Amino acid sequence: MKHRFLVSGALALVAPLTTTACSSSSPSTSAQSPSAVSRATAVPTGPFALGRGQGFDASGAFLSLMTCDSPHDYSPALTFKNVPVGTAELALSMVDLDNHKIHWLQVGLPATASGTKAHTLTPGARELLNDLGEATYDGPCPPAGQTHRYQLTLYALRTPLPASFGRDTSPSQILKELRSHADATAVLVAPYTRKGP
Repeated sequence: MKHRFLVSGALALVAPLTTTACSSSSPSTSAQSPSAVSRATAVPTGPFALGRGQGFDASGAFLSLMTCDSPHDYSPALTFKNVPVGTAELALSMVDLDNHKIHWLQVGLPATASGTKAHTLTPGARELLNDLGEATYDGPCPPAGQTHRYQLTLYALRTPLPASFGRDTSPSQILKELRSHADATAVLVAPYTRKGP
């Protein structure tokens, strides 16, 4: 597992850019437990949404600090809005839409979370194995001179995933489970163009 350390002030000059993303929801056919309902009690005032924070430029593309072009390869900051009432916990994924590799899987985010901080694991959250063989964030890394698109998805889960989930599970199976457990999803897509040789 990689250990990356946040350089103090390294991200301070990056102005946050918040954008509303697409969202979708699917009604649950099973009754939710009282404990699940109490996790997210604020009444949403708009669509469930995932937005950009530190780690993206003004166009919405990843900064190189959040990619394999940096020795740091920090995870970006994200914002969450209008988490559905009754959500037990949240989860995140990041998938390269051009080669379908899973770069990031994070579960156990509190339903009350308003987002994530750059290069910071939210208390209670855990990262699961990705397609690069690591239980961590691995940033965008397209071939030199190419642009790839990366889809970040926020899942509102009706029931928490078990603490043992993911230890012996493939990333593709984890992603399938997240999709099947989600009552709602919010999506944003961010590109990254890697410099040529």
